[in-house]
Amino acid sequence: MRPMFYSLFALCFLMPAYAQTVDFIKELEPAILQCTYRCTMKLDTLGTDTKTDRMILRIGKNISQFYSYTAYRTDSIWKTPNGKRIWGNAMVRAIRSKNHAQMPNANMVTNDYIYKNYPEGKLSTYAQLGVTSVQIEEDYTGQDWTLQDSTKTLLGYPCQLATCSFRGRDYQAWFTSDIPIANGPWKFKGLPGLILEVYDTQRHYQFQIEGIERTNIAPVCFYYTTPDPQNAERIDRIRYLQLVTEGNAGIPTFLRETGLGSKKPEDDQRQHITHDYLERDYHKNVYTSSSTGQHK
Repeated sequence: MRPMFYSLFALCFLMPAYAQTVDFIKELEPAILQCTYRCTMKLDTLGTDTKTDRMILRIGKNISQFYSYTAYRTDSIWKTPNGKRIWGNAMVRAIRSKNHAQMPNANMVTNDYIYKNYPEGKLSTYAQLGVTSVQIEEDYTGQDWTLQDSTKTLLGYPCQLATCSFRGRDYQAWFTSDIPIANGPWKFKGLPGLILEVYDTQRHYQFQIEGIERTNIAPVCFYYTTPDPQNAERIDRIRYLQLVTEGNAGIPTFLRETGLGSKKPEDDQRQHITHDYLERDYHKNVYTSSSTGQHK
């Protein structure tokens, strides 16, 4: 059953990316700012294989949300009456052409929807683990930053460099005091200004600002496409990362067998070893219970 599980698990992460307008199901608060970032994820140490996704950071007075626009488009079409058929047809075309780039969601970096300070004092991540909607809740503490002297300009804003170590990676971030909002892409926060660019020192992950909007923006909300917050299963952050890793272990084989990936198993293994998640601290944790996710 394990090979079938891995194939099904892989397919759940390879859903379609098609634009569709959907309504939000719950407004949390009006947004005062929306930022678009280009997220580049390096898949190997040479940097010759990358994914590039578009990420949205929507900021309200108290709460912000962050998500992949590709994931949003994916989920919106998947939850329509014809979504499964459209996705299936796209997968068939990709397999027949043996072109990985044509796979649905080939460039999706993450399917997480992240809410800062929701509920108050917490950071909540809603994600899809196979066919199960899950919620990861953690303290909204941010990072321990050190300000540096270096400066540069991004989108016309003067920026200053700050550095930190966070969950297994060392980061450099460029923030602007001209926008005095202590927020940024992904889980980053806590600087005296908006983070316009941030990357780990190995450049495995990089978020670069592309645009900032202040008017005619949607509220901070739960979309119809978001994993259902009412029925999401609570799970520990570390346990979630371990389960995703276990599920993704079958994807290289699935891609190779369908003609979409490398023909050499050692090439797949090389990429699997060199690529890792933004948070790497899950490697050192040992669990006492796979159901509760409580670690020592």
